[in-house]
Formats: sequence, structure tokens, C-alpha cells
Amino acid sequence: MRKKLELEERPICNAVTVYRERGNYLQRLEQFEKAILAYSEALRWNNSDIGSLLGRSLARAKATHYAGALEDAARAAQLEPENLTALQIKAKTEYEKCEFERALVLAYRGQRLRLLPPNFADCVRCAEETVRECVGETAEKTLSSSVKNLQMIGLADTIGNDTNIPQMKMRMLPQTTHQIQEISRVEKQKAEHISRVMASKYLEQMAHDKYFLTTLCKDERLYSANKLGSQKLQLLANKALADVEKRQAVLRERRPLYAARAIEAAARARLSRARKQRIGHAQRQHATDARRLVSAARDIYEKHDTAKCLEAAEFGMEQISRIPSNMLPEKDLFLQQLHEIVAEAFLDQKRVRDEMSEADREKRAFILLGIPISREPSRDSILRTRPPAPPRDAKRRLRRLERALTVSSRASERCYALHELGRLLADTKQAHRARFYALKCQSEARSAGQRVWLLNATFLLARCHILQNNRPETRAALIEGAGFARSFGYKDVAAFFDTCVDVSLEGEIASSDSLLEKREKAMVSLMQDDDMRMAAEHLFRRMSVIPASRRFSVMPGARAESAPSAAGRRVSIMPRTQQPVRIAHKARHPLGFQDFDI
Repeated sequence: MRKKLELEERPICNAVTVYRERGNYLQRLEQFEKAILAYSEALRWNNSDIGSLLGRSLARAKATHYAGALEDAARAAQLEPENLTALQIKAKTEYEKCEFERALVLAYRGQRLRLLPPNFADCVRCAEETVRECVGETAEKTLSSSVKNLQMIGLADTIGNDTNIPQMKMRMLPQTTHQIQEISRVEKQKAEHISRVMASKYLEQMAHDKYFLTTLCKDERLYSANKLGSQKLQLLANKALADVEKRQAVLRERRPLYAARAIEAAARARLSRARKQRIGHAQRQHATDARRLVSAARDIYEKHDTAKCLEAAEFGMEQISRIPSNMLPEKDLFLQQLHEIVAEAFLDQKRVRDEMSEADREKRAFILLGIPISREPSRDSILRTRPPAPPRDAKRRLRRLERALTVSSRASERCYALHELGRLLADTKQAHRARFYALKCQSEARSAGQRVWLLNATFLLARCHILQNNRPETRAALIEGAGFARSFGYKDVAAFFDTCVDVSLEGEIASSDSLLEKREKAMVSLMQDDDMRMAAEHLFRRMSVIPASRRFSVMPGARAESAPSAAGRRVSIMPRTQQPVRIAHKARHPLGFQDFDI
């Protein structure tokens, strides 16, 4: 009989390492049965490989094959007695087998011999706490009062037994009554909550299965007309629920609830520390950015460039306002510094140098008050120190300032918002609303003691009066501002206010014809019937014929022309053109001609 030809099995190169690493990979994927097979294949090629023995022992312990895990750990310890990892795996396996005393002894032994990792402290703590819980030491404080009561009850029984009082025995047995202890709704909810917490703590994803099975066992639909099928379903549901509860009980024995909560508390503490560090870093970064914005605005202010200073300050306020208060504790301080820089920038426009000529001062006064003049190009920096032109989207800017005014709580912020509203409305030729906000800014600055804002609001109020062609009120506001400047110690500002008082009665503020027409149409629309409406239109036509210097205007504060002219009549919609300058030529006389004054 011929024998079957069998090929000799030859070891492949590094077979032990390949299968051991495969087992480690499968164990990380929590595929413990496949990992055990890989470790076994590695040990088939080399039965004294320490790494494969320790890996299979750990995989068997996680797969609840505790006997095989202890055998592998003992084999590894026998081959290499100095290997403390085998001792640690053995201690943890004993703990999972509920051999808490043995696990505690092995963990203490490893902690005493340990010079390098692994760390036995966690295993020692869990085993010690579990042993104490089993012997009842952790319940000592809770049951101390009960023990005292039991001792008093025992003492009373001994005192009662000392007296020889005959006791009558009942001939008939008493009827036992079953007492049902009722539980309140709050206690029931608390018990359900604790049950859910423990299930989610130990079962993790399987906790939802437990919730479903618990509800299924109590569901009335489980009982149907099919008696055998209902019993089978009930049996299956109860068995599945019992298996899940048993698994939870085993996991709870391995690690009690307070130990799991201690680990969670440590994790929460680490997360809290990391969050505090992250918040602190963000706070420092935001504070650095805010200081950079404030210093940039201050540097531009020191260069006396008002337009760029206002732009930089507004950008800084917008950026700082977006930062939450908890991320920037000094947010109010930075905003107050920017408001002060803006106030000083506006006041810097009204500071004039001693070497500046009177003509240059008057030109600056004309421009800041809004009085148009024809002037030659100058080297003065008045154009650079003028406030910037109103933005293109003035309505959005007005809404933003009004929103900031409603939520403002500090005096400097309110003064800034009111002043910016008045200035923007004055730039957009809305003199009535600008005057309202200027007066509010003046009263707010006076009540809060904001001296710089008080001077700026007074000058803004004078500018609003100029727009309304109310020269006496303009003069009174400027005189009042000069008095404030002298009382506050700003002599250069007071001198500029005096110059503004001198030029306030000069120049003309041209009123738009469209405003007059709009006013006349509004007055005509208020008439009750057609006759009165036609009479009003005829009256306005007659008024347009009369020279402007000899009639009153329907628009308050409108400009009255100094001399009657045919051009004053609104006969054309074209704007008025500037008349050319007439050059007077000097008359020449022949030689020897003499003109005697008689």
C-alpha cells in the first residue's frame, strides 16, 4: 500500500512575529476570538514566545476565558520571572473572576516590586475598594445611627426578659396581613433614573437593548390569542432581559459604580483644565489684539490725521464689540479708551497754533462750521483734519448707531453715539434731527462730566444752527463753548471758538429750491377742498414773483437773498451758474493831463 505523499511543513520567515502582530491588531479591533487563534498560531511555531503568551492571556481575559488566561500568564511568568506585565495581567484576571483578595495580594506584590511601568495603582485601588464594600466598611457612616437603634432595641429586650411575666399563648393563629409598601412618584422616578444611569454606565450601547426589553416585557400586546406563541415570546423576552441584567451585574462587580464615577470625575477634571487653558489662551490673544487696535488709533491721533484716526477707532470698536465679555474681561476699558481717542481727535481740530495766521484760522472756522467759501489752495492741513465725508450707505450707518445707542450703558459710549448721529445727520443735510442729537449729547456730557464731549457737542450744535441759518443761536452756542473751554483750561480751543464767533455772521448758507417746493406741496396737500388748494397754489405763485428780500419764506431758516433779481424767480430748473469775475481796467490819460478836485 502506497503512503500518501505529505509535504514537509517549513517555517516561513518571521512567522511568530507576523502572527503575533496580527493578534495585536485583531485585539485592538476587539475581535478577541480571532486574536486568540492568531496568538495560538504564533505559539505553534514558538511555544516560548513571551509576547504571544501575554497577548493570548489578555485576549482570553477580555473574552471571559479566565482559566486559559491565568494559564498563559503563569506560563509567561515561569519563562521570565522578572516580567511584571504577566503579574499585572494575572491580578486583573483574578479581579475579573471576582477573586478580589487574591487580586489585591498580587497587585500589592507588583506595586512593591515595580520600578518601571506597568502601573499597579489602579488595580490596587479598585480591589481595595471592592473588598471594603463587600465587608461593609463603606457603609459604616450610613448605618451608624441604625446600629445605635438596634443596640437600644436589644437592651430593651433584655430588660423586658428579666421580669418574669407570664405570657399568654394564643390558641388560634393570628391572620397574617400582607402590607404593601407604597412608593411615591418622586422616588419611583429617581429609581428609574438611577437604573438608566447604571445601565448606560456599564452596558454602553446595550443599554438601549435593556430599555427595549424592559418595555417589551411589560407590554400588553405581547399577550395575544395565540397562547403558545405568547408564552414563547414572553419566555424569549424574559431570558434576553435576564442575560443583559446578568452582564450588567458582572460588570458592576468588576468595577463598582463609585469607581467608575471616580474615573469620570478625573476625566471631567482634565477636560475642565484643558478648557480653562484654552479660554485663558483665547483671552490673552483677544487682549493683545485689543491693545494693538487701541495703540494703532493712538499713534494715528498723535500724527494729527483725524480722518484715519476716526477710521481706525471705528474699526477697533467694531472688532472689540464682536468679542464676548467672558473672552475679553477688559472689554469696557478698551472701548472707553477708543471713545476718549475719538473725542480728543475731534477736539484736536479746534486747537490752533500760535504761529497760525488769522486768515488761516478763519478758513478753518469756515470749513468746520460748514460755511462755503472760495479760497485759494493752501498748504494748511485743514483738508486732512476735516471729518470724513458721510459713508455711501448712510442709512445702514444710522441704524447701527441707533442700535448702539439703545444698548449703551456707559456715559462715554452714549456721548460717542449721540455725537456721531448728529454729525452724520448734519453731513446728510438733516439739520433738525442733527440738532436734536447734538442737544442730547450736550446734556449727557454735562451730566456725566465729560468735558471733551461737551465741547465737541457745543460746536456740533453751532454747526446745526448754521445749517438752519439761525445765526443768533449759532453765536450764543459758540460763546458758550468758548466759556466752557476757558473754564476747562483749553485756551487754544477758546481762541478758536472766539474766531468762530467772529465769522459766524459772515457767509451764506444756500437753501435748496427742492426743499422749498417740497414744503409748498406739503402745505397744499393739507388744504381741505379744491378751492383752498387752488388759492394756496396761486398764493405761492404770487410769492415767487415778489423779491426774496421783501417776503417771508415758507421754510424756517431759509436764506433770504440780499438784492432782488430776476434770477431769484424760479423760472428754470437748471442750477444757478457762478457769474464771471469782472476785471476793472484802469483808465489811461495822455501825458500832461491833470484832474483837479473842485
